[in-house]
Amino acid sequence: MEPSTFSTPVGDFADLRDDFLRLTTEIGWCTVATVDGHDRPRSRIMHVSWEVGDAGPTGWVSTSRTPVKTAHLARNPYVSCSYWTPAHDAVFVDCRATWLEPGDTKRHVWDLVAAEATQRGFDPYAVWPDGPTDAGFEVLQFDPWRVQITLQDLANGQTIGSSRVWHAAGRPASTGALLSR
Repeated sequence: MEPSTFSTPVGDFADLRDDFLRLTTEIGWCTVATVDGHDRPRSRIMHVSWEVGDAGPTGWVSTSRTPVKTAHLARNPYVSCSYWTPAHDAVFVDCRATWLEPGDTKRHVWDLVAAEATQRGFDPYAVWPDGPTDAGFEVLQFDPWRVQITLQDLANGQTIGSSRVWHAAGRPASTGALLSR
């Protein structure tokens, strides 16, 4: 990706880490879009718990396997996550979503979700009474291939901020091939 007036590529996720964690934590809920069987987007609100390692972020979503969500992800496992503040700061995260299968440990994700839920006044046991072993407790793992952060500076008259964009190693830096379909 070439730099432009509106975006600057960054090679190391560490260059975005602090803003990414600050904004996703402050905002909390994001819009997650999937694609249906007719190539139409469908959005929903979800809470993603993000962990950042050396290779970049991994997202964890405690959810249920609804028929719509399951069908969309079976056909096309890619999702787009969007966070926005009233000050027009934004985070966009394009990911591959994978269901954790039975036998995969869900305890780690439960601990993350429970800690964040407590901070937000939500009781996960109200939804999943048996905690991480509850039959309805499902987990989606989000592995980002692209993260974009746009910070505005409205106090100084900047109504359109510049974006920084990171691409995971080994993932496509552009979707041009997909757009030509």
